[in-house]
Amino acid sequence: MTDMLEGFEFSDSDVMWNPEEWKKEEAPGLENENIDEEDFLDCLEPSKKSMTIFFLIDTSGSMKGTKIGTVNGTMEELLPELVEVGGNNADISIAALRYATTVTWITKEGPVPVKDYQIWPRQPAGGTTVMGAAFKELNHKLSRKEFMNKPSLSYAPVIFLMSDGVPSDDWQEGLNLLKQNSWYKYGLKIAVGIGSNPNMDVLREFTGRDELAIRAHGAKELRELIEFLVITSSKIGSQSMTLTDEGKELTEEDVAGGKEEQLVEAVKKDIMGEVDKSQDQVDFDAGW
Repeated sequence: MTDMLEGFEFSDSDVMWNPEEWKKEEAPGLENENIDEEDFLDCLEPSKKSMTIFFLIDTSGSMKGTKIGTVNGTMEELLPELVEVGGNNADISIAALRYATTVTWITKEGPVPVKDYQIWPRQPAGGTTVMGAAFKELNHKLSRKEFMNKPSLSYAPVIFLMSDGVPSDDWQEGLNLLKQNSWYKYGLKIAVGIGSNPNMDVLREFTGRDELAIRAHGAKELRELIEFLVITSSKIGSQSMTLTDEGKELTEEDVAGGKEEQLVEAVKKDIMGEVDKSQDQVDFDAGW
């Protein structure tokens, strides 16, 4: 009796094969090699997608004092919490940029796996607010030739913007350029305005959704917002979404829109009207 498989015929005797005979007959010389008896596929780690969280941090002069101190302290506490966020779905990396009079990548060599980036370099504050230049630099790095060059498949990034003031350059030109970038288009975008003077109209245009541009009035609120928004958006961003309930395959636009709606709903449920401003609240503008 024979079995047929794609045009090739195998006899019953062929079904049972001996690895030792294969080593001797099919690969001469391997009989002296130390070959693991386990299937080599069992030794390979399961393939994961990657996802990068981009931080654009305002370090201009108006951030001096409590504001930049709160940002630095929160980032120190946040990094360990991000290690497990991707779970079995994604390897999470961090890319951080500071903008003031100039734009500088804190992660100079590109995105760093968060498990390997557990010491936050505390950032100083000083200078103006070249947000438009920061947008242009982000656009340059959101490319397969630059920061998005990992060989594995990638989820769209999470992009987190912080600012406490008004851009000192042409932010609209930079943002218009960024809006043409597909990584930006399909990524989750969140912005936090700090204190009483951020230009919230700019931040809302950056996110594309009013609900995802949120103001922090004091230190406690800022700390809570950064932690909640980064963790939540990272969990949502690293989820696989391929099919609708009806079994229809989702497009990139569908996935991006679906994840954005999940984030908006989380913000509405857990942030809007829920942040406690009554206890241990430090007014950023007091004494300024």
